[in-house]
Amino acid sequence: MNGEDINALAEKMQFELIETHISWILLGSDEVYKIKKPLKFSFLDFSTLEKRKNLCEEEVRLNKRLSPEVYIEVVPIVSTNDGMAIEQSGDIVEYAVKMKRLPQEKRMDILLINNNLEKEKIVEIATIIADFHSKVETINDPGYGSSMTVKNQIDDLGNFREVIEKSCEFGKKVDLILERSGKFINENADIFDKRQKHGRIKDCHGDLHSANIFVLEDRTVIFDCIEFSKDFRYIDVASEIAFMAMDLDAFGRYELSEIFVDEYISKTKDTELRTLLNLYKCYRANVRAKIAAIEYSQHPNNEAKKRIEKYVDLAERYAKVL
Repeated sequence: MNGEDINALAEKMQFELIETHISWILLGSDEVYKIKKPLKFSFLDFSTLEKRKNLCEEEVRLNKRLSPEVYIEVVPIVSTNDGMAIEQSGDIVEYAVKMKRLPQEKRMDILLINNNLEKEKIVEIATIIADFHSKVETINDPGYGSSMTVKNQIDDLGNFREVIEKSCEFGKKVDLILERSGKFINENADIFDKRQKHGRIKDCHGDLHSANIFVLEDRTVIFDCIEFSKDFRYIDVASEIAFMAMDLDAFGRYELSEIFVDEYISKTKDTELRTLLNLYKCYRANVRAKIAAIEYSQHPNNEAKKRIEKYVDLAERYAKVL
């Protein structure tokens, strides 16, 4: 399926269509269908129907850990005499993750924009994640969370230097980020080994930021974890915490960022986490810049350019204090 097929399907169903760098999302009044784009990058492979089906199934399985009421099932998209259809009889051409729709106005990033998020909710999120980390699988494979793995993940930003330079002339900032991050990692390789041995590498959420959290009156729902790469999910819990902290920094809510980190550490007693916090914040800003660069390369636009600038600047700020 391509963009034209998806547009036609959305119009037929009278659903709102949202496009991300790797997915098409159809929003109905009560349900959501998430469809993976047939893409292949250095960090994911959605290139075949079989792979997309398997990853849809993995997405449902993994996300039921934190939001079982949201993720329903994997459903087929079929070709019929009347065009494409979801959950009907016909030749299967694609698969989608079927989800329950939650009120968009309660999404955490929107609440932050509207300055409508209480600090008690940040404490609640830190508590949820601390409990989640205590229950998920500990990853003992030394290949995950190692200094070399983290350096390679950070260095991947260099693959997008050309796009970043073309969009906003921030290529030299990328160079500084990679140079300072690499130097820190090389000088502190023993810390990464120590944390791996002490069970700090977990099967995490992997994409913990405010757009993936709904703050409802009776509960907080965390969804949309990484399903397509164990490298991004089998990580140090410090990396997970740094993503949320960086995101709050990006909104200018530094006090909430500090509360989140402090509460998580108070629950887990992982005081060593602070040693790696700025590095992982730098990496997480790096990731957001990379996503914006991918979007810009697909559809050059000013909004993506602004996000590249925002997150490269933020990553540079963290890198300078490493």
